[in-house]
Amino acid sequence: MMNVRGGRGIVAASIVGLLLMAGAGCKNSAKSTPPPEAPAAAPVPTPAPPPSHRESGTQIADEAALKQLVPGKTTKAEVRDRFGVPQEVVLSSNTETFIYSRDRTSGWFRRTTERLEMLTVRFDAQGLLKDFEYRFAGK
Repeated sequence: MMNVRGGRGIVAASIVGLLLMAGAGCKNSAKSTPPPEAPAAAPVPTPAPPPSHRESGTQIADEAALKQLVPGKTTKAEVRDRFGVPQEVVLSSNTETFIYSRDRTSGWFRRTTERLEMLTVRFDAQGLLKDFEYRFAGK
């Protein structure tokens, strides 16, 4: 049979040993090398700028802007500069069409359309203005 005093000594020695091992592990972790760095990620491409949006409630075109559209002279780039990115582009044989549309609504729960607008601009095969049509309905 084991002596009580001897049993306490074994338990105490075991606890001291555990504490020393735990302390040694802490020292090693403090001196350990930092985790390896993650490989450099591929550069993220910058997103394209958003298309130009007209402010709510503004017209697509006014009379002065429409008078600057000259068939056979005005280019696609000039139309984009003046009216922004079209909502639709339609390609057909020897013709490219830009369509700009907007509707102005009001109301919170029940939306009411106050005004509809559409500008259709057609270009020939050389990218010059062929003709255009501006339609609106409402206030």
